[in-house]
Amino acid sequence: MLSKTPLIPKKLAIAVGILSSQAFMQANAQSPDGRLEEIIVTSQKRAQSLQDVPISVAAVTGDKLADAGIENLDDLTSYLPNIHFTESGISTQVRIRGIGSDNSQGFEQSVGMYIDGIYYGRAQLFRTPMMDMERVELLRGPQSILFGKNSIAGALNLATAKPTDEFEGKVSVSHEFEHNQDEVNAVISGPLTENLRARVAVRTYEEDGYFFNTFKEVDEADTEEQAARITLDWTPTDTLAFTLKAEKNEFETKGRPIEVISDVPQTAGGATFAQTLGLLSAPVFDSNLNYQRQADANEFSDNEITNITLTTSYEFNDHTLTFVTGKLSFDYTELCDCDFTSAEILNLELFEDYDQFSQEIRITSPLGETFEWIGGLFYQDYDQTFRDNSFTSGDNLLTRVGLSAIANTSADRRFEQSSEAWAVFGQVTWNISDSLRATFGARYTQEDKEASKVLDILDINGQPVNDPVIGFTYLSAFVLESEAATVDFTPGANFGQPLQNSGHNISAERDESAFTPLVIVEYDFTPDTLLYASFTTGFKAGGFDPRSNSVGDFASSSPAGPEQNPTRNFEFEEETAVAAEIGIKTSLADGRGELNVSLYRTDYEDLQISQFDGGAGFNVGNAGETRVQGIEVDGRWLLTDGLTGRYGISFLDFEYTDFPNGNCNLTQINDASVGTADLDGDGDFELCNYTGRRGVYTPEYTVNLGLDYFTPITDSIDFVSFIDVQQVDGHNVHVNLDPIGEIDSYTLLSLRVGLEGEKWSVGVLGKNLLDEEVLSYAADLPLSASNFNTSSQYAIVRRPATVALEATLKF
Repeated sequence: MLSKTPLIPKKLAIAVGILSSQAFMQANAQSPDGRLEEIIVTSQKRAQSLQDVPISVAAVTGDKLADAGIENLDDLTSYLPNIHFTESGISTQVRIRGIGSDNSQGFEQSVGMYIDGIYYGRAQLFRTPMMDMERVELLRGPQSILFGKNSIAGALNLATAKPTDEFEGKVSVSHEFEHNQDEVNAVISGPLTENLRARVAVRTYEEDGYFFNTFKEVDEADTEEQAARITLDWTPTDTLAFTLKAEKNEFETKGRPIEVISDVPQTAGGATFAQTLGLLSAPVFDSNLNYQRQADANEFSDNEITNITLTTSYEFNDHTLTFVTGKLSFDYTELCDCDFTSAEILNLELFEDYDQFSQEIRITSPLGETFEWIGGLFYQDYDQTFRDNSFTSGDNLLTRVGLSAIANTSADRRFEQSSEAWAVFGQVTWNISDSLRATFGARYTQEDKEASKVLDILDINGQPVNDPVIGFTYLSAFVLESEAATVDFTPGANFGQPLQNSGHNISAERDESAFTPLVIVEYDFTPDTLLYASFTTGFKAGGFDPRSNSVGDFASSSPAGPEQNPTRNFEFEEETAVAAEIGIKTSLADGRGELNVSLYRTDYEDLQISQFDGGAGFNVGNAGETRVQGIEVDGRWLLTDGLTGRYGISFLDFEYTDFPNGNCNLTQINDASVGTADLDGDGDFELCNYTGRRGVYTPEYTVNLGLDYFTPITDSIDFVSFIDVQQVDGHNVHVNLDPIGEIDSYTLLSLRVGLEGEKWSVGVLGKNLLDEEVLSYAADLPLSASNFNTSSQYAIVRRPATVALEATLKF
């Protein structure tokens, strides 16, 4: 077990009692009449009270985001149950209720993220820093009707702050001492003319990093981020409004928060990976969990994201017509020291460019009628280019272990994908009586995709190599099929003959559609108590994968002869889901308390999976059937004037009910009880049975507890503070469910204390104050098993304890 589990101190446990939530307010979270302040959300494309929305939804206000120092999705997950975020060496993942998308630049995410109505569906976009936000909403379970685009696990609905009618400005600065983090946020907002308002927000962030690279003697990951946003709000008439937003984000890192955590030989008496490096006179590494790493390459990741969003709203006859037009693009360049050691073995350069256009048109009926409805059309297209290249120099360690044939060559992958999708959707609520309502919705989606991928071996001049010796050397070392491996190189009668279904140059098209209905029944048991039950379905389109190094079951080594499906590792099928939920939302003690409970079950078919292949790639596929069910409880309580408690508890039951074709981890490759296929005939199992197992990132329970406190000290100075605790049950964070990835339960504690005046505030913010060591991702060390006969693992470790000093000036 690789995470410490200290007990919450007794005084702290007594202080927070059973308090916490998924719905956050600022510290003074009460209205003038002594009730809890109402939280307004737009999860149903209308402004509604959170307590009136018949789904499991959580909201975090912009004030809470700022006060808690929530800078990105990674920070946000510490405040909300049943959502997990992690970055791997080459990808980013978000999961809701254990459902998400794995490592692959070909995946659109099962958790849909929407910023001001624009779909952010690619993994790299989840790294977008948060600044000057109005609200973040977390919608759990399939959101197929109003959000739709692949949001089969749930949706994150983010709203940025809008221009104000009065002139205002704010500058906030913070400094964290241990890792030298500096952040500056500035906002100016107000009217330019009688009908035109503007808001400008800028952000800069720098830090040295919380890892120390002992090989290069530098802190990592050194980070620099810059962001700028301008929003214009123009209302030429009382019925017509335009909101134009333009935003650019740049974030750069040097190094990664990754270290080797385990290094053992696969056979008794054998050498570890580090020992083998020492015998080869190469730099060695340590495998202790200590926030220290050894990497020799000058790793970096340079990212740029731009977005232009135009929202047009026109009111007529009490109806509202809305147009949301968006242009979104990103590109990044990375160098990954993907052997994660100080020896020169596997340096991977990655490049990606993505351009997306989308248009949504909605018409919304007035409220208060017998039938209230919303309908619309959606269109989106995108173009994506992805490339990676791993160069093996003459000094590479692999050339000293029998692989000299690949010296001064590189494996070069080029992937292109395009998509065009449209949908029509509608949702109508029938107000049967004052207390009984029924909602019916449906969405029809059509999507066409096409993609191509080629994997060449290049010489030092960048020209393709057709030498089968080199091609098969890459195959044995990297489990990598290429255009150079098209001739049978195995001893026998077929030596030198062309191979059927060989090489790695492939293209394909997909054309798929889906109809996803929704039914919700609501009943106001009392004026303050809502009961609801819902049934819905979900759909996520299939697609193509760039990251697999294998096209299919390689023809020359498969004991069954030529593969039956030569695109097995290139194409994956669509996901579908059937979900049911019942819940209650109620106000207690004359509005001073809330209790929300939801019971849910979702059955998924063909969940899209990407798993490590044991060499240097990831194979995609589909898990036949998966069941997710559980209970979520949350609420707030106004204990006294100025003191608000919050509570949130979730229990998650996750099971692969039919998944016989998972990639085996290193503890399973010789286990006949779980092995289902030996694809290359070497006696080791490549495919194993995952049926009956929990998935990655599926803790059985998550508990969030919190208190917000506010009290005047003088007529002009207030004392404000909050305390937040999250405890997460132990779970597996290894991409192939290796036992090394089983982490213990952990507890995250955040605390802020400060003083506020009318135009200023100062405070101290501490995060992870119990200094928990928490693994957020683990995987096999690339090439360690296939080339060095070791079971070596690396991991990404979350940030240790930090304490920051903050100050804000308003004008």
